[in-house]
Amino acid sequence: MFTKKTTLIIPTKDRSLQLIDLIKKILNLKLHFNEIIIIDSSNKIHKNNIIKFLKGKKIKFFNSRPSTTYQRNIGLKKRRKDSDYILFLDDDIKINIKSFKEMNNGIIKYKNQKDICSFAFNLKTNLKNFKFEKIKINKIFKLFGLYDDIPGKVLNSGWHTKISNLKKDAFVEWIYTGATIYKTKIIKKKLLKDLNKGFNYLEDLYFSYSFTKKNFKHIVIAKAKVLNNNIVSRNDFKFGYIEIMNRYKFVNNYKLRKSKFYFTSVIRSIFLWTNLLSLNVKIIFRFFGNIMGLINCLYLELKKI
Repeated sequence: MFTKKTTLIIPTKDRSLQLIDLIKKILNLKLHFNEIIIIDSSNKIHKNNIIKFLKGKKIKFFNSRPSTTYQRNIGLKKRRKDSDYILFLDDDIKINIKSFKEMNNGIIKYKNQKDICSFAFNLKTNLKNFKFEKIKINKIFKLFGLYDDIPGKVLNSGWHTKISNLKKDAFVEWIYTGATIYKTKIIKKKLLKDLNKGFNYLEDLYFSYSFTKKNFKHIVIAKAKVLNNNIVSRNDFKFGYIEIMNRYKFVNNYKLRKSKFYFTSVIRSIFLWTNLLSLNVKIIFRFFGNIMGLINCLYLELKKI
């Protein structure tokens, strides 16, 4: 199986129970990796739980400041150089042996396509977590380039579409880092962009899209399903600000359409108010974070004049 030639990198923070469950599952399924690297930024209680569990196991453990991007980059720097693949896995992903057997079949199936740089597991998510997605995917939103029903598409506005619950294998323009395998000969010494020196957003978009721009491909293997039900709703002011600023940085970096970025940002910020239908009043803080982010973007544009 591909795992024997793979470095597994798992960042974690204050989720010792989930991490331990994941490692137990890996060991019970007898998934043999070339190496497993855990990068931890937990508090003392969780850290001690992890260290105690890992005692006697051939698993590399590193301490880090909190930042999934920074933690993954530590894994990339510390990895063995003889691995053919690098698997990024979030600590709360639920796996099974079929997931890995199907992924192995997928890697074999597409082995002759040299331009494929990554193979992603198919995330199974609860559709109730995305009950407003159907509102986004309509002819008006598609007409103005605000959204699309094609999974894994990067729009000229800088926004990207979700990837989950796929029915068949699909090539995508970006890929998540929570359950994805990269070829080491392509990834080489490349690191993820640490956008905010701590809390990060869109770092996987930045990272994966850079390969797309170099004409490499990402593919999701539909039958290689893993469960990801830990969808965190972030609706505070800080996130609202960062999601606009990081999107602006992405648009700048890849020279996308700023006019579409601003138009989409305004419409999507207004769209947040639909969440009030489910009595989610915290969304108001995210909205004002969006507005502050847009004001700062305009200020940065004016400074260039």
